[in-house]
Parts: sequence; C-alpha cells; structure tokens
Amino acid sequence: MAVLQWTLLATLLAFFSADPAATVIVSVNGTPITKGDLDFAAMQLGMTDDQKIHEQPKLIEQLIERQLIRKFLSSKKIDPVSAEVQEQIARAEELVRKRGEDPKTFLPKIGYTKTRLKNELELPSAWRAYVRRTVTPEQFKEYFNDHHQEFDGTQLRGSQIFLKLPKPPTDSDVATKTQALADLRRQILDKTISFADAAKQHSEAPTKVQGGDIGLFGWRGKLPPTVSKAAFDLKVGELSEPIQSPFGMHLIQVTERHPGDLSLEDVRPIIFDRLSQDLWKATVADERATAKIGQK
Repeated sequence: MAVLQWTLLATLLAFFSADPAATVIVSVNGTPITKGDLDFAAMQLGMTDDQKIHEQPKLIEQLIERQLIRKFLSSKKIDPVSAEVQEQIARAEELVRKRGEDPKTFLPKIGYTKTRLKNELELPSAWRAYVRRTVTPEQFKEYFNDHHQEFDGTQLRGSQIFLKLPKPPTDSDVATKTQALADLRRQILDKTISFADAAKQHSEAPTKVQGGDIGLFGWRGKLPPTVSKAAFDLKVGELSEPIQSPFGMHLIQVTERHPGDLSLEDVRPIIFDRLSQDLWKATVADERATAKIGQK
C-alpha cells in the first residue's frame, strides 16, 4: 500500500499516457475498474509495458483490494487527514514543476487530474486513520513480545554451508542439494567432521575460507528472510535443517547470540506497519466474502 502511494509521485513523471482507455475490466460492487486504472497502477510501480502484461493479474487484484477498502472505510465514515493529503499533493506538484511543467496542464495530459490525484492519496491516509483508531496499546505490546527478537535488535553470529541452485531450480535440483546438506548435517552431528571443515570442503559461498563464518547479523538485511528466520529459531550451537532461499540451499549453525535492548517505543512505527498490513488483509478477506466482483 505504501509503495503504491509514494512510487506514484516519482513514476507518474516517467510515463506518459495521453488518454487511458475507459474499458471496464472488472467491477467491484458496481464500481468499474478500467484499463486506465490498470495502466495507472503500473505507472505507480514503475513497470514497463512487458512487466505490466506479466503482472496484470496481480495489478488487478491490488485494484480490487483498494476498492474493497474504499467501500469499507466509507461505511465506517473514516476520513483522511487533510494535512497529510495536501502535503502529498504539494510534493507531487513540485515534482512536476521540477520538470519545467505546469501541474494544471501536465497532470490531465497523463490522465491524472488533481481530483484523481487527491482521491488516490486519500485512501492510504484514511486507512492509517482507521488503523490508529482500531489497534490498541495491548496489541502493540503483544506483537512486540511475540516477535521481540525481530524487533529488539538481537544479533546472532553464525556459519553456513551454502550450495547453489540453478535458476529456476527443478524439484530434482532442490531434492539433490537438500539431501547433500542433510548428509553433511548428519556427519557434523555425529562428529565425523566439524562444521568449519565441512564448509571449507563443500560450501559454494565466499565464506567457505572462514569455515563458513558469516559474522554478526540481525533479523533483516544480511541474510535472506527464510534463512534469517530459521537462524533466529535456533539456540547457540544448534544446526538448522536445510533451508531453501532464492539463492540456493543453506545449512546454518548459530555460534553466538547477543540480545538487543530496543524497546517497544523504539520500533513502534515498524510494528504499526505490520499490524496495518495484517488488518488490511483481514479486512479485504471480510469484504470479499460479500462483495460482488464481476470480470468483464
């Protein structure tokens, strides 16, 4: 949702669509979603024409979700924060001026009037207002406690044995590499080989020369999410099962754990975004159950 909001401001300047088609591709509770809406969503995400074609089903789904949320917010009489919307409109118009264009004439030329810009930016603002009204302090605290390692700045030190996979991998590729790591895991647990020696002999990552040591890492940033999550579930000295990531197969051993000291207040904005995403998904599911969605 936030990506759709802000990439708009930069990418609407890079795409030029003189007269978006009014062809209806789907209706949501009687409200049409047109080809022009689809083209505009692609602009917001900075997609090329080829990417737009490939991602069309996902774009349509996003547009349906947004319309369901609009209806929900309207039923709850949730208004956007005017100052937020006006600030964002001003930033969009400033980007147009930096191109040497007049917003009053340029925005309509790309099928995006000031009214349409305002309507588009009102949705995320109104949604944030709803989330602020709905999510309780107890929910913030519970979420932080349930995911404290992810948010409190905890760092681990670990080692990995990494095996590459072709792109895209077949089921056979994954099964072969998984079995290879499973065999190494058993040898390490049986103490017939140390993790460091196994990494030096078999790992295909640059860290093999350090016996697989990847140094300190937090929940996000250094390792693929699936690998990081698995590592944070381990105790010091434990070995993971083979883990698949977009890059290949990993076997992880945690060697140190350094607890963090960040508080709930330090990470409240991040947790707000997480709770907002969860609430968005739940609301869309509820609204979809009774919505009338018709493909054209």
